[in-house]
Amino acid sequence: MGLTSFLLLSSVALAITAQAQNCPVPEPGPNMNLKGNDILQNTFPDGTTVSFACDVGYQAAGGSPLITCNAGSWSPVRLKCQRKNCGSAGEVSHGQIDYPQDTLFGDTAVIICDQGYQLVGQNRLTCGKDGWEGRLPRCEAVTCRPPPMIEHGNYNPKKEEYYEYRDVVMYSCQNDYTLNGSKSLSCSENGNFMPDPPQCVVVECENPKIENAVRIEGPPPPYRYQYTVTYGCKSGYIMIGKGTLVCGIDGRWTPELPQCQSVECEDPKIENADRIEGLPPPYRPQARVRYQCKSGYTMIGQGTLVCGINGRWTPELPQCQSPVTPDPNGSSHSKTGIDCSGVALCGRSNTYSHLLCLLSLWTLAIQREKTRLSEKC
Repeated sequence: MGLTSFLLLSSVALAITAQAQNCPVPEPGPNMNLKGNDILQNTFPDGTTVSFACDVGYQAAGGSPLITCNAGSWSPVRLKCQRKNCGSAGEVSHGQIDYPQDTLFGDTAVIICDQGYQLVGQNRLTCGKDGWEGRLPRCEAVTCRPPPMIEHGNYNPKKEEYYEYRDVVMYSCQNDYTLNGSKSLSCSENGNFMPDPPQCVVVECENPKIENAVRIEGPPPPYRYQYTVTYGCKSGYIMIGKGTLVCGIDGRWTPELPQCQSVECEDPKIENADRIEGLPPPYRPQARVRYQCKSGYTMIGQGTLVCGINGRWTPELPQCQSPVTPDPNGSSHSKTGIDCSGVALCGRSNTYSHLLCLLSLWTLAIQREKTRLSEKC
C-alpha cells in the first residue's frame, strides 16, 4: 500500500470519527428549557434533534424550538420567549381597575371602588400562566346600620334597616340637658356613622365670685351652658381681665374670672413744697390734698390735687420755682439780667428781663422786643 493510499484512509477515518462525536447538554435561550425527557440526558448522539419550550408564564414569540447535534456541536437556538400578557382584567361597575406595573405575567391589578361604594371580594388580581388569577370583585353601595341612641337624647330621621351613604341624622337632648359633641352624624364611606355620637349632659357654672365687683348684665343663677354675664368693678377699683363671661360646656366660665384691684395714687413728689391739707398715703380715688411751696418759692400750677379713678392726680402736679437772687452789691440805677426762657414773668410772653436798683431796692423791669407789655404783673 502506497503512502498516498494510507493518508487517504486516515483522513476518512478521522472524518468518520468527527462525524460520530456526541453533543453535551445544549445551552437554552432566555426563559426556556429542554422539552420532555431530553432534560434528563447528559449527552446526545450525533444527529439528535431536541426541542425547547418556554418557561411557565412565557410564550413563544417566533423562531423554531428545534436544534440539532452536528459533529459535537448544536445548531443555533432560534426560539424567542417573552412574558405572557394577560390583557385587561375586565370592568367593575362603580369602580375601576388600576395596573400599577403592567398586564404581564406576575403583575398585579388593583380594584378601587368609587366613593360611596365598598368592595366585596379581593382587591387584587395576579396575572398567572392561564390569565388573571382570582375572581373579579364587585362594588356595592355603602350602607350604615342605624346609629346608637343616647341617654336623655334622641336623633332624627329614623330608618328601620339601613342608611345610605352620606345620609345625615341630627341629635337633640331633653330639657335641662346640653349636647356635648357633634350635633350631626353622617353615614361615611367605611359604613359607619361619623363622628362619634354626642352625649347629653347637665351643665351648670357656679355663681362667679369676684371681690369688689357687681353684676351689671345677665340673669341671676343658676347658670346653664352659654349663659352670659357681665361684671364691673366697684368705685375705686379697676378690672384686670375681661368682665363678660360665658358658661362653657365643661361647667367653667370663659375667659377666666377677672380681678378688681384697688386704685391708688402715688404720694405726690413736689420739690420744695409741703402738704398743708389732706391725709397721708395711701390715696384712694376722690382723696384730696393741698400743697404749698416753701418760703421764697413760687408755685407754678395749682396746689389742690384730687386722686382720679385712673390712679392719677388731677390737675397735673405743680412746680415750686426757686426765687431770683440779684447781686446785693448792685449800685443805684444799675441793671442785672435775668434769663426767663420758657417762663413768663408777666403778661403772655417770655423775654429777657432786668432788675433795676433804685434807692437800695431792686425793681423788676420787663423789656420786650417790638411789642409792649399789655398786662400788669
